[in-house]
Amino acid sequence: MTRKGTLQGPGKSEVFERKVEDAGDGAGEFLWPRQQRNDGKWFGFNREILAKKRAKYLDKTQFRAQYYNDPNSGGSAGIDRSQFQYYDPKFLNQSGGNWYYRDKRLNISASVDFAYSTGKRSDYTAICVSGMDADRNIYVLEIDRFKTAKISDYFDHIFALYTKWQFRKLAAEVTAAQKAIVEELKASYIRPQGLGLSIKEVKPTRHEGSKEERLSAILEPAYANQAVWHYRAGNCQVLEDELVLQFPPHDDCKDALATCIESLVPPAVSSLTSGPASRAGNIVYHPRFGGIISA
Repeated sequence: MTRKGTLQGPGKSEVFERKVEDAGDGAGEFLWPRQQRNDGKWFGFNREILAKKRAKYLDKTQFRAQYYNDPNSGGSAGIDRSQFQYYDPKFLNQSGGNWYYRDKRLNISASVDFAYSTGKRSDYTAICVSGMDADRNIYVLEIDRFKTAKISDYFDHIFALYTKWQFRKLAAEVTAAQKAIVEELKASYIRPQGLGLSIKEVKPTRHEGSKEERLSAILEPAYANQAVWHYRAGNCQVLEDELVLQFPPHDDCKDALATCIESLVPPAVSSLTSGPASRAGNIVYHPRFGGIISA
């Protein structure tokens, strides 16, 4: 927030204003850095707090006016492209039924944003598969994007990703029409084929604000904290085009990513004892007390 004050002296009065931070993008020096008081309470700003504040403003010009005293910039921007980071897919590997990035185990989850019309201006159905490591890094593994009104097509796309990535949970935002799709998928496809896949129904409430506010509240802090990693090309490029605009023509990919991020949890076991090296037989742990006996 811009700080306003008055300097008073003999015969003079001067108003001064300050920006919340000096870089203009959350990466600078904050006027009130995040600190903990002696009574245990926190105050001040950091990148995450500022991103959450920004997410509450549907009109970003109001945010800029309030926190930077600049109503003429930042009005149409979403997430800045400078916040995009990329991993190398060649370091993804599967071992013992688990996926790893380098030697860090990933918990895999998926989400789907159903569209049930196929008109030229209709949204696409998007399925996002992501993984999270023990350090809470989020890796966007694959995005599938298509148009259909057939339940069998929905299942074919879900099944192809399920077979490849072996996720056990699929989060799906449901309205009345989308709930019918989910129920049909469960009854006619998932249960009859005995798949180890559960669909978690996500129902946003009015307390979470508008759709744009909800997406911003999830995505902006994650990117501000440099926690999200993309692969290059493919539908990840479509995702990036959606992320940089406040009101993109379609938002199916970033909607699916936001839902996926909400469903991700880090692995419970440290990657140091669960990676490929520890399963190679050259490390022996004490059967009762733990610790390395020999290597």
